[in-house]
Amino acid sequence: MLNTSSDSNSTPKYFFDKLTDITPDCFLEMGAKAVGIDLDNTSFYDGTYKPFPGFYEWLEAMKKAAIPVIIVSNTYEFRAKRIAVKLGLPYISDANKPDTKCFYEAAKLCNVNISEFAMVGDQLFTDVQGANNAGAISVRVKYMTREIVFGIRFRLVRRRERLYLESKGLGDKV
Repeated sequence: MLNTSSDSNSTPKYFFDKLTDITPDCFLEMGAKAVGIDLDNTSFYDGTYKPFPGFYEWLEAMKKAAIPVIIVSNTYEFRAKRIAVKLGLPYISDANKPDTKCFYEAAKLCNVNISEFAMVGDQLFTDVQGANNAGAISVRVKYMTREIVFGIRFRLVRRRERLYLESKGLGDKV
């Protein structure tokens, strides 16, 4: 777990390689009492209904530790609801991240203060920036696969993220 102090709202407070590397104890050390997770390239393969390896075990560990988990995703309602129902999780779809409204709503649904809410995602300019602007705990994981949906757009986003992190001396966190 790397804690960074940030001079910008697009720099994550914490970095991990993947969601399943973040244990309940890690969240407690961060001061998090609830966790929001992005779907695409954070917990599920891009545009699919297939979670990354180890996801179900990770979710079970969160439940055993009594740490509420909520899906906070820009994906459309049908997909988010289908995944959430299967997992037994609350969700916010069409979240419009980085707009802060979804982060406040997620913290409220989890019955925690925004400062006790950790948002885990793979994108700097949606997940991280929105969480930071809301006053939540931002946690970035490396994206696991190349995006399929809107691939050209995301190649540009990933390049912009890489350049941003390099400018902050965090190029190894891409």
